[in-house]
Amino acid sequence: MKTIDKNNHTEQNQEERELDTLQEFLTFEVDKEIFGIDILYIHEILKPVPITRIPNVEGFILGVINLRGEIIPIMDLKELFGLGFCDILPSTRIIVVVTGEKRAGLLVDSVKQVVKIRKDKVSQANEDLSVNYSELIESVSQVEDSLILNLNLSKVMDYAGEEA
Repeated sequence: MKTIDKNNHTEQNQEERELDTLQEFLTFEVDKEIFGIDILYIHEILKPVPITRIPNVEGFILGVINLRGEIIPIMDLKELFGLGFCDILPSTRIIVVVTGEKRAGLLVDSVKQVVKIRKDKVSQANEDLSVNYSELIESVSQVEDSLILNLNLSKVMDYAGEEA
């Protein structure tokens, strides 16, 4: 006869409920602002590599890289946001993101960490954000005393698709 440990079953359900209420974001810095991308869209994080320039594209498209046989456009988020160009420093990274069939690399000043945020701490961004790139911000999260601007990756990827 099988016995059921009700305490263990209750703890497992509690953990599952907590996971349902959490969302994970990779946080990174662009021009001293903290941004986030849902971890589900992150393919990998690279140190800067040589980028092949493409003529006649918007300034925020730096060019393309060959990532294991796949050609991926690289966007400078700082330039896309209208904040100037990202300097290539030891902390600079390329975040390779995937949505559907699209892949792109996002050049950022530095990658911070993965944070788990309760979904009730994620607020949809409204149109009144005072930043000039507000259309690219999907939501705002609060972690401790700081705010994280979460990117609307589909809109960011639209920029990559138009140019590359």
